[in-house]
Amino acid sequence: MLEKIRPNLKKLKDVLNNVDKHKALVRAYFVIVGFILFLTLYHVGYAKRIIPGVRIGDVFVGGMNFPEAVSAVRAFEENLDKTVELTYDGKIYNISGSDIGLVYDVESTVARAFELGRSGNIFVDTKDKLASLIKTIKIRSYYSVDDQSLSNEFARIRGEINVEARSASFALNEGDLTIASAETGRRVDDQQMYDLVIAAFEKMDFRQKELAVDEDDPELENVDLERVRDAVTKIIANPMVVHFEDRNWQLSEEDLLDLVQVSVRAFIPTVGLNDARFEAYMDTLSLDIDVLPRGEVTSVENNVVTGFQLTTDGYELDRDKFKNDFKEAFLKGESEVTAEVRKVEQHSDASKYGIFALLGEGTSTYVGSIPGRIANLTLAAERTDGVLVPPGGIYSMNQSVGPISGATGYSTAYVIANGRTVLGDGGGVCQTSTTLFRAVLDAGLPIVERHPHAYRVSYYEQDRPVGFDASIYQPSLDLKFKNDTPNYVLVTSSADVPNSSLTFRIYGTPDGRRVEVSEPVITSQSPPPEPLYQDDPTLPKGTVKQVDWAAWGANVYLTRKVYKANGEIMQDDTFSSRYQPWQAVYLRGTKE
Repeated sequence: MLEKIRPNLKKLKDVLNNVDKHKALVRAYFVIVGFILFLTLYHVGYAKRIIPGVRIGDVFVGGMNFPEAVSAVRAFEENLDKTVELTYDGKIYNISGSDIGLVYDVESTVARAFELGRSGNIFVDTKDKLASLIKTIKIRSYYSVDDQSLSNEFARIRGEINVEARSASFALNEGDLTIASAETGRRVDDQQMYDLVIAAFEKMDFRQKELAVDEDDPELENVDLERVRDAVTKIIANPMVVHFEDRNWQLSEEDLLDLVQVSVRAFIPTVGLNDARFEAYMDTLSLDIDVLPRGEVTSVENNVVTGFQLTTDGYELDRDKFKNDFKEAFLKGESEVTAEVRKVEQHSDASKYGIFALLGEGTSTYVGSIPGRIANLTLAAERTDGVLVPPGGIYSMNQSVGPISGATGYSTAYVIANGRTVLGDGGGVCQTSTTLFRAVLDAGLPIVERHPHAYRVSYYEQDRPVGFDASIYQPSLDLKFKNDTPNYVLVTSSADVPNSSLTFRIYGTPDGRRVEVSEPVITSQSPPPEPLYQDDPTLPKGTVKQVDWAAWGANVYLTRKVYKANGEIMQDDTFSSRYQPWQAVYLRGTKE
C-alpha cells in the first residue's frame, strides 16, 4: 500500500514547492513595485526640495525649497553669537567672529544641502536619500575669515596659556655653585585648537569647547645637575686667561659658567662647551684681535682705478684651532689658553686683487655736529678706510672699526642708550655705518645685517630721505655685507671736515650689475610726546638745558632691486625701519 501512495506524495510535494516559489515571486514583485513606487513618490515629493534629515547649524532644512531654506538659515545665522569660547583651567578664551572678519555664505551653504541626492550618480544619490530617512545629515557651512587675524588670535591664546619649561640651571650665589630648580611648562595642542575653531565655524556651533593642553617637561632636572656639580665646580674654580701676543683677556667664574653646557644622553648627563655662546664670545674677541688687510687707491680716472697698492697685511683669529684649544683647557679646568691667528691670504701682485673700478658710493653730511661727534666719526672713518674683503667674505663694520671706547681714542658725544640720548664714548660713529650702508646699497652688494636707529636722527636726513641710515652698537648691533663678486672689494672712506661731509667708496671688479633703489614709503607717522622737564640740583636755578630732542615716529620701508647684466634679478630687497616717537627732555636747574 505504501509503495502505491509514495509516488502521489512526491507529486504533492512538488506541487507545494511550486506554490511556495510562486508566493516568493509574488512577494518579490510587490517589494520591487513598492520600492519603485516609493522612489517615484520620493522623487516627486522632493523634486524641488531638500531631502529630509538635512541640518545646517541648528536648522533642519529637509523638506524646504531653496528660498525657504535660505530664509531660515539666514535668520538663524544673523541671530547667532559668533564667538568661539575655548576653555582651559576654568578660564575662557574667546575668538570673536567680528575680530577675524567671519562671514557666512548662506546661499552657497544651502546649495550644498540642495545637491544631496542630485549628484547624477544613481548609487550615491540612492545612498544619500536612504541615509536621510534614518539619520541626520549635517552640512558644513561655507564661510570666510581673515587668515592673519585668526592666526593672531591663535597666537594670543598660546601666549596666555603656554609656559616655557625651565630647565634646572647652575647659578653662583656669593661664590657658591647653586641649582635653580626646573619648572614644568605647558603648551596648547595647536592642532586640536585649530580643529575645534574650524569645526565651530563649519557647524555654526559656538558652544564652549575644552582646549587640550600638554605638559612640557624641562630638558634638565635638578638630579641631572647634581650628578655633574663636581665637574662644573672644577671648570669654574679658577678664572681663565686668554693670551694673544702681549694682550690678555680674563674670563671670570660667571663668564665660565655661562659657557657651560649640560646635556643628557641615554639618561647620562655630561658637561660640555656651549657652542652658540662660545661663538658669540669669539665674535667679541675677534673685534680685538682681527686685523683686515688694507689697501689704497692711488689714482682714478673716470671711476676706473689706475693705481692701487697694498698698505698692510691682515690676520684673523684661527677660530677652529682656538675653539679646540679652549674646549680642552675649559673641560680640564685649566687657567689659561693662547689664541692663535692665521694670515689672511695675500698676493705679491696687487693687480690680482681685482680693484679695477668704482662699484658704489655713499655720502652723508653732519652739519651742526658738536666737536666730539666730529672727532669720533672722522676717527672711525680713518679706521675703516682701506679694508679689503675677499671673494665670498663678510665685511663687519664692528670688526673694521675696532673697539669703540675712550681707551681707543674716542671722545664723549651723544649716543642712544637704554631709550635715551645720553653722552657716551663714540657718539657719532653711526655716521660712518650710515654712510657705508648707502655705498653698499649703491654697489648692489648683499646686505647681511643692518639695524635702523631707534628714532629719526636729523643728521641723516640733511641730504637723503628718511630710512637711509644704519646703526651699530658693539657688540650686538653691526652692519655687515657680503662680497658676492669673484674678486676682492676695497672699502675706502674720507671725511671732508670743512664741508661737514663724509664719503664711502667701494671698489672692485665690475660685473655689469645694475641697481635700482626706491624712494622711501612712510606710514604710521606719530607726533612726539610732550616735552619732559626734570629737576636737576646741579644746575643753577633758572637754567634750562636740553638733553634730548623730539622726533616724529614713523614706519618706513624702501626697496632695492639688483639686476644682472642680462636683466635677470639678482636681489630684491626691502629695508624696513620703525622709528619711535621721541620725547624732548630738558633739565631744569634747582640749585640756589
